[in-house]
Amino acid sequence: MKRVLVVDDDHGFLLSLQDMCRERVDTFEIVTAGNGKEALAVLAGQSVHLVVTDLKMPEMDGFELISRMSRLSNSVPVIAMTAFGTPEMEDRLMNLGAFQYIEKPVDFELLLQKIKSGLAVGAKGHVSGVSLPSFLQLLELDRKTCTIMAKAGTRTGLLFFENGSLINAYAEPIVGLDAAFEIISWEQAEIEIYNFCQNRKRTIDAPLGFILIEGARLSDERGEQAGGPVAGQGDDEFDQLEDLDFVTAPAPPSSAAMAQALGQGGKAGLEEVLNAAQGVNRMVLVAKDGSIRIQRNIDNKEFKPFVTYVAVAADKIRGILGFADLPSHIILSQDKGEQLLILPGAELSVGIEVQSGVSPTKLVAAIGPALAEAQQLELQA
Repeated sequence: MKRVLVVDDDHGFLLSLQDMCRERVDTFEIVTAGNGKEALAVLAGQSVHLVVTDLKMPEMDGFELISRMSRLSNSVPVIAMTAFGTPEMEDRLMNLGAFQYIEKPVDFELLLQKIKSGLAVGAKGHVSGVSLPSFLQLLELDRKTCTIMAKAGTRTGLLFFENGSLINAYAEPIVGLDAAFEIISWEQAEIEIYNFCQNRKRTIDAPLGFILIEGARLSDERGEQAGGPVAGQGDDEFDQLEDLDFVTAPAPPSSAAMAQALGQGGKAGLEEVLNAAQGVNRMVLVAKDGSIRIQRNIDNKEFKPFVTYVAVAADKIRGILGFADLPSHIILSQDKGEQLLILPGAELSVGIEVQSGVSPTKLVAAIGPALAEAQQLELQA
């Protein structure tokens, strides 16, 4: 019989759940623990197929429990109980690493459904256990302030979170956004959590979802250089692109490379072309680090993250299919007749909402050459 470990400091909740399962379920049994320390003792002493844990508990909370589980040899899927969940976040977390979550106060019927689903998925081998990207998503979800130490072989990195936002990172000798990309690219990283933010200096303003995708891309590139991706891994990582959460955040400052390109006049030409474009409702020029270079009428907080998502996904598709170049443009139709035009690039990507009746291909012809020139200047800088 399958065994489910439920961890919560509410003794009454644990008794009620045990009684309900004893009366209605004969496919798994419930074992309980009052905090993370007790849970680790259970995990060390018997086989457990699924863990359901509260996040806020005395002695050892759910975050530390999950981080300790990342260092165990066996992979156990996790369902986290949190007061800060949303249906949208649930959709994004469902297939990312081991995590699902349920909102508190807990609906017993829903929890039983999630336990059954988690056991069934785990039996099919689709849940890999605790992963660093999924753990970071959970920190964001629960608005956690903490310091994360990630270890992979001889490498050690630090990630600093404040109210669920990644504000800084360090992986000797690099810091900031590049350090975050580096740490997230590490395979099978062990996780340690400290319940304080050791470094309050903010050097990262890019959305966590963007950082996770870039880290995954870097990991893919390393796999290809080492002789190709691990069998069966590429499709799963591509599937997870749509589950990553894009949280709107202020854009990071311009990079030195873009500043140099500005000095050479390359981006000025592109800016003139973009500002002169007719039939545009809104527009954004995004650099590969997630920062906004030019924007017009960006009143929808999801517009820029979606443009970034499509550009990164286009590059992912290009790599999977073995194409040499990115598509010159992507056109998506909207319900009210407008069209979303995206020109993806390795360094710069443009997203434009085109007015109804205006030809997106004419905009491509007008913008494409200036964008290509700006891409080359960025690469040379």
